[in-house]
Amino acid sequence: MKLPERESSSTHQKKRSILNDIKQSLTTFVSHNPPSLPTPAPIQLPLKASQTSIAHTQATFMAFVDAVIPSTLGALDLRLDDYLIWGLDHYISIQGEWGGNKIQLSSATAGVLDAGAKQLVLSGQVLETPNHSIFPEGGPFAALSINNRFEAIHLLENGRVDMESLPSPFQGNIGLVQNILGNIHQMLLLGYYSEWFSLGTTRIAPPENRRIERPFMTWDLVNYPGPAFGYRDLRGFLVKKFSE
Repeated sequence: MKLPERESSSTHQKKRSILNDIKQSLTTFVSHNPPSLPTPAPIQLPLKASQTSIAHTQATFMAFVDAVIPSTLGALDLRLDDYLIWGLDHYISIQGEWGGNKIQLSSATAGVLDAGAKQLVLSGQVLETPNHSIFPEGGPFAALSINNRFEAIHLLENGRVDMESLPSPFQGNIGLVQNILGNIHQMLLLGYYSEWFSLGTTRIAPPENRRIERPFMTWDLVNYPGPAFGYRDLRGFLVKKFSE
């Protein structure tokens, strides 16, 4: 009778390795402590353009306009972001240190809005994933959803950001932050209801040189036929005879 050959050392090691793998898999299967899930990566809001970039400022104010006035009402089509930028840079004058050059408030305000967005992310209150594709040239504020943009503004208005990190002239000045945020909201509504876009190429000209070049877009949205002359003329009385 021929005896079976003894296993070689290499074959024995392979079998032992297989048994250990099976044992490990069974241990994991019956374990009451499931393997820990990988920690999700933190939300990243890279600033794709510098805060002095014209494109970045434009995209930031487009995001602000889109949040305050729904897109269905045509706020972006009316280029109200241009209205806010022009108004901040030409109607509100703040001088630099030692009476130097006038500060471009539109760029600084865009930086303030980005600071609020960054603080919102750091606080862990961002529940909707930021989307950089909506306003590609924008920064953190433009990447937020509409609801989160309002949350970022709320943090700024209540001073719940690092005020010393804000760009000049807002640095350490909560009063100026609140004032400008309130002003751009009012300016936006003024630009919308004043039909500023209808001035066409003359909309940024001096007031005496402006003229209507386009039809009023909001009239079409509300089906307003336009003014009808004569409504204020006396057309008689509702009663035929007065009694005393």
